[in-house]
Amino acid sequence: MQRLSKRWSGCAMAMAGLFAVVASTPTAARQAMLDPAVLEEYIAFLSLPNDAANPADALANARFVQAMMQRRGIASELLYDPDRKAPPAVFGEIKTPGATRTIVFYAHYDGQPVVPERWAPGLSPFRPTAISRPIEQGGAVLGPWSPGANFPTGWRLAARSAADDKAGVMVALNAFRDATGTAARLGVNVKFFFEGEEEKGSPNLRAILHAHSEKLESDLWVMVDGPRHTAGYRAMVLGVRGVVDVGITVYGANRPLHAGNYGNWAPNPALRLSALLGSLKDADGRILIPGFYDDAVPATAAERAEIAKAPSMDATRQSLGIARTQGGGKLHGELVLLPGIEITALRAGATDARAANVIPTEAEARLDMRLVKGDRIDRQLARLVRFVEAQGYLVLDRTPTAEERLAHPLIAKITSGFGYEAQRTSLDEPMVTRVKQLLERASPDRLVVVPSTGGSLPLSLFAHELGAPMVTIPVVNADNNQHGENENVDPAFLAEGILNIRAIMEDDFSDR
Repeated sequence: MQRLSKRWSGCAMAMAGLFAVVASTPTAARQAMLDPAVLEEYIAFLSLPNDAANPADALANARFVQAMMQRRGIASELLYDPDRKAPPAVFGEIKTPGATRTIVFYAHYDGQPVVPERWAPGLSPFRPTAISRPIEQGGAVLGPWSPGANFPTGWRLAARSAADDKAGVMVALNAFRDATGTAARLGVNVKFFFEGEEEKGSPNLRAILHAHSEKLESDLWVMVDGPRHTAGYRAMVLGVRGVVDVGITVYGANRPLHAGNYGNWAPNPALRLSALLGSLKDADGRILIPGFYDDAVPATAAERAEIAKAPSMDATRQSLGIARTQGGGKLHGELVLLPGIEITALRAGATDARAANVIPTEAEARLDMRLVKGDRIDRQLARLVRFVEAQGYLVLDRTPTAEERLAHPLIAKITSGFGYEAQRTSLDEPMVTRVKQLLERASPDRLVVVPSTGGSLPLSLFAHELGAPMVTIPVVNADNNQHGENENVDPAFLAEGILNIRAIMEDDFSDR
């Protein structure tokens, strides 16, 4: 602590009472600490804007990752799709003499778009800043980190992609060799593949994988992404849900109408859309679209056993201020093995100072549709369309014409964006079984095996194009605000993540 900036040093005693939260953190993570040289490099990485929608940002981040590889003696190159429509993936390879197995480590360097004004006072998305704990939990903004300083235990680093997923890039590369030169004793051939448009849904990933399939041959992919278990424990995740973004628009009159003059007479698209959305689920959250659950592959006995052993989510429920969860009493791990559909946005007129007493011309919703193993995007979308049609709607994939608006009292436009399907690796896969054993030996902290996480990664694309088994190793704190304002990471978790990933790199995966 003697090398902290003056502002940090002055805060140290005042923040002592806030360190109680660290007591619930698993032992090994509490004791781990990032070397200041590693932290300095990471802060420089986080200072780069990384919205994948901006090609210049994406290329700057790819070049930075290449430089990180070069400092560690890793031969690297940028892998493009044939049409060069996408940000490049950064590829690196280390061949280990005598190794018979090859493992690819995946992460992504792009991040979600930012709205800087939504971040807490004193925080800025691309100015990494220390906070005492998450802002939403009463954390204080402590100021910028000073080069060469240790990062006090329990404090967080706030910046866009600090957790999702520049953390994965940083952990994987530092597991091979950190910024101080400490290197792994490799037992396998190691490859790195860092993507640049995961937050956009990876629309060009399949083309990149197909074009470079020989270069990407391996025995196992290890995805370094996502949050640890909400109770703070390490996790090994065997699968992810698929995802597709769906838009629904319902129409009323062709111009805004005075709510007093036309109310009770003109149809209100906001009310109609609300009723339509309300019919998607029952009061306990079960989806009412006929056949929506039919294709889901049930959990195996081994998967059910791991779900039953997972820590309780009750503390998470309480911290979120939820009186009662949905799902009819099912465990969280059981529910994420079911397909899902959630409303993520609603729009009909304005609700702020611009609000007017008019009946809007249309109402729009965005739906987040999640798929599980066995589901297909086209089938789930078709079920949704049939469900809406059964309620009397003409369903289109475009804006209705004037003639259609006069001929049909109920019209809904349903569109879908790019998506991908779910993937789940069997716990009986030998390489995955070995990873579980290695992680259990690497740390005294509990390891939670998760058959599938509720979130999504484009793992089905890897499965279809390359065929190797996959396992995901999350390394960041669960309360990291990924995708949102005030995103943060606990550096202690990153330090422990480096040790866990290094344990995988150092094993030879022989049959001994």
